[in-house]
Amino acid sequence: MIGHEGIMSRFEAALRRWATPGTAVLSVVVGITGVILFFHLAKGPVEAIHEWLGLGFAVLAILHAIRHRGSFIQMLRQRPMRLLTGATTLGVAAFLVMAPSKPSGNPMVGLARAAEQAPISHLAPVLGSRTEDILARLRQAGVNARPEDSLAALAASHHTDSVRLIALALPPAKIRN
Repeated sequence: MIGHEGIMSRFEAALRRWATPGTAVLSVVVGITGVILFFHLAKGPVEAIHEWLGLGFAVLAILHAIRHRGSFIQMLRQRPMRLLTGATTLGVAAFLVMAPSKPSGNPMVGLARAAEQAPISHLAPVLGSRTEDILARLRQAGVNARPEDSLAALAASHHTDSVRLIALALPPAKIRN
């Protein structure tokens, strides 16, 4: 059985071996992906890389600070560090306060929710279909509906997923030559 000192010495050895190099490598990756995102050069996978490796960077930065805690505590007492910390805090606060509020979430989700709440008679023209055609497709799938019913209400009463009913409501895709 490894004693407390053995565990701590292994932890310290791992910190010595990995904390500083890992922090350095991930700071470069997070910096590069941050620049790419800032200038809108790419999104998708770059955004995911930036976020996930950013979390890894945060963990390694904390471990790096633990590894060099004596120097880190000394540095915190110095005036430049206090000034930089204060300026950074003010900058972050300014961004949070002055950032324009924007609706959260994907607007397409809101559109889908509005569509599933609308009466079928109102939804049909938006989908480029006739009310009777949507009712027929639903009936063919075993869902009896009226023009004033919404897909959300039908989904609840038929114990099915509203996405399935939206798919049924959509007109069949036309084959293009």
